[in-house]
Amino acid sequence: MPSQTYDILFSGQLMEGTNLEQAKQQIGSIFKADEEKLNTLFSGKQVTIKSGVDDETASRYRAAFRQAGALIDIKLSASASKNDNKPEAETAADVSSEELTLLPANSGSLIDCAKKVTPQPIPDISTITLASPGSVLDESPDPEPAEIDTGALSVSPANTGTLEDCKKEVKPYPIPDISHLDIDD
Repeated sequence: MPSQTYDILFSGQLMEGTNLEQAKQQIGSIFKADEEKLNTLFSGKQVTIKSGVDDETASRYRAAFRQAGALIDIKLSASASKNDNKPEAETAADVSSEELTLLPANSGSLIDCAKKVTPQPIPDISTITLASPGSVLDESPDPEPAEIDTGALSVSPANTGTLEDCKKEVKPYPIPDISHLDIDD
């Protein structure tokens, strides 16, 4: 079965907190693109960056664009999804896949893909103190004792009585008749 191929599309979408000029500059340096090509890339129209790439190459493109602060779309190649009647993305005449090159493998960082974690402020606990050992922490009054009538109960003297009345009666299973069985030598 042939492996799936993908199209890499870019519409100028940036990650949150990314400066447009810095993103243009980084993408321009990564792909060695001039100002005219960058303006075409960041025009807001969907531009096909590369077509028919494998999943590893598509992942490398995604990492390179993320490192620059930009987001790309990776979709199944138009030739792989013939049943889709969606119009294909507009291809920019000035940006061809032969002119764009990626950095070498393992030269980027995925730190931009990590979830942003903002630490919560620590509450002020400087006024909290511990009580000394043996201190009474709960000074509410003790509850009233329950009134239980035990007048009808009696206790047997020590070492008298058995637990026979607690024993459960178990009927033994009947022994089956095995007189008709023989043992062969």
